[in-house]
Amino acid sequence: MSEHAFDVEIAGETAVVRASGELDLATAPALERAIAAPMDDPGVRSITLDLRPLRFIDSTGLRIVLTTDGRLRADGRRLQVIKGSPSVHRVFELALLEERLEFVDGDPDTGAGVAT
Repeated sequence: MSEHAFDVEIAGETAVVRASGELDLATAPALERAIAAPMDDPGVRSITLDLRPLRFIDSTGLRIVLTTDGRLRADGRRLQVIKGSPSVHRVFELALLEERLEFVDGDPDTGAGVAT
């Protein structure tokens, strides 16, 4: 069984979702539940997904990130992804998603970042 934790912190119009452990078929529903509350909150204008504590991501995790990005864009909101470890970020590179998603380097306490 995969180990994981998905913590959500809402500060003003931004929700920071921190993903740790593994994001795969077994843990994907937990991330979807964690993201659902800020996605359904009209006061949240952006979600920052912090992947730095993540050890592993598979195609199921990529699907959730892409689906979240699409839903937020459709509502005029945005998703920022704080880059994970080189091995986690490599999955996004191999899927050719670096140009499609907004990756940032950020502070774990605020989610603030600099686009890369």
